[in-house]
Amino acid sequence: MARGLKTTLAAVSLLLTGWAGPSRAEGAGCFHFGYELQDLEANRDIYLGRINTLAPRVNFVKRDVFGKGCPNSSAACKDKAYLVPGDEVVISGGDGDFLCASYPGRKGVVTDGWLPRGAVSAVPEEPVAAPHGWIGTWDSGPEQTIRIETGAQGTLRIKGDATWGASDPGRVARGAVNIGELDGEAPVRGAMLSFGMGEDGPLPYDEADEADCRVQLRRLGAYLLVRDNAMCGGHNVTFTGIYRRR
Repeated sequence: MARGLKTTLAAVSLLLTGWAGPSRAEGAGCFHFGYELQDLEANRDIYLGRINTLAPRVNFVKRDVFGKGCPNSSAACKDKAYLVPGDEVVISGGDGDFLCASYPGRKGVVTDGWLPRGAVSAVPEEPVAAPHGWIGTWDSGPEQTIRIETGAQGTLRIKGDATWGASDPGRVARGAVNIGELDGEAPVRGAMLSFGMGEDGPLPYDEADEADCRVQLRRLGAYLLVRDNAMCGGHNVTFTGIYRRR
């Protein structure tokens, strides 16, 4: 990436760094996946859950309803979105009888919210076959795409494109769409990949500083979890999210 472009992207992205903080745990709130995620590899509390057969459908529980004390099992807290037995979710925290869950739909759009703890069974994490378990095109909503290919000397090459505002016709018409990109290689370490992007090209993750683009990827069940440091594109652009393979 050219030095001038890198400097510009880093400057505008500094406005977003305030979102990083401790990862969610018991008793924390339930927001969009990655909102408080600081380190994807260190946080092993994130796990795969599966909707069990205790009910034919399980509705999400709303995060915040003024004066209703959500999450709870009242009708006021019940969301319209629901899952059915067999659906798999990413669990990233809990609060009493409820778990904070994220479900990537078939089109890549992720639904986040509380689910009743008793309706979700933990799924044992299985080894990821390399490289086939990684290779492919992965999407998280309409503005985040990552492509993983075989790289040199046993590595995988990761390319990605992300935008902010491309789904807004007004921004598109004004030319106000912000963009970001990934282009790096990394060796597979179990279920993890990580790398950095500096002014002179790709870097090992541990050699990149906070002004560089730093990316962590983790395979979990059928999903690809991604966390970046908000330095991989223009204002509001991020690759952080949960991806499904096409």
